[in-house]
Amino acid sequence: MSEDYTDPSLTEGDSAGEEGFGPETDPGHEPDPYDPHSITVRNLDGSIDVIVDTDNDGQADIVRHDDDGDGVPDTVYLDGDQDGRLDTILRDYDDDGTVDRMFIDSNGDGKTDSTAYDRNNDGRFDLVVSDTDHDGRPDTWVRDTNHDGRADYTKVDMDEDGRADRIERDTDYDGVPDRVTYSDPDSNPYVRH
Repeated sequence: MSEDYTDPSLTEGDSAGEEGFGPETDPGHEPDPYDPHSITVRNLDGSIDVIVDTDNDGQADIVRHDDDGDGVPDTVYLDGDQDGRLDTILRDYDDDGTVDRMFIDSNGDGKTDSTAYDRNNDGRFDLVVSDTDHDGRPDTWVRDTNHDGRADYTKVDMDEDGRADRIERDTDYDGVPDRVTYSDPDSNPYVRH
């Protein structure tokens, strides 16, 4: 290779104002503030996986799985807390493009801690079942019975016997519980033992 040729854009020094491979201040370069890396995998069964690394750390932050290859993801896996583990799953069971169920692993143990359901397909979750103490059994149920986007019925199993001990109701649907019932005398703070 001849030593007589020197590409000015590859040499040290100020090359601002020149088109080509100069520094980012070069008017020929516009840095992209959001450039996620993604990989599309077309599987033999016709399904498609799109793997996205939004923060460029080399780990998947979003995985979109399309079971039937129609372009609408049926399952989306998310790393909600950016710890390198996919901890949230969004499922579209009826292939209408809206999430029907969401599964969350809030403590990173690989087990679902909360499941949210959209039971009437209006695009909003109306039932959330949670395992708040991470023992593998649900202990809190929150329902939106009138589908206004606010919880109006909450059941809590405080003593882990599988039955609700405290029930909170929002009977006037203003977003604030106005009726509390204790169904288990052992968990009722107003009963003297």
